[in-house]
Amino acid sequence: MRFLLTMNMPSYGGALVHQIQAEYPVDNLSEFVDVLTNNDFVIVEEYYKDQQTKESYSRGNVAINYKYVGKIKVLNQQERD
Repeated sequence: MRFLLTMNMPSYGGALVHQIQAEYPVDNLSEFVDVLTNNDFVIVEEYYKDQQTKESYSRGNVAINYKYVGKIKVLNQQERD
């Protein structure tokens, strides 16, 4: 599933928070929260949105720490948790 994570840390561009589009192999939001809170770091595939085409493309894997995640939103609507 693909999620939008709002991180409680400064972004590269200087904003106080930044967002990451992340994909992780779970079936719903609850499963992702369980994985995230039961591990210090979780490796997710990170996606960026092309500003011209509006299409998302993979930027590879990134490890995230649950302590800095402030909000998680489901981006693909296959799941209704």
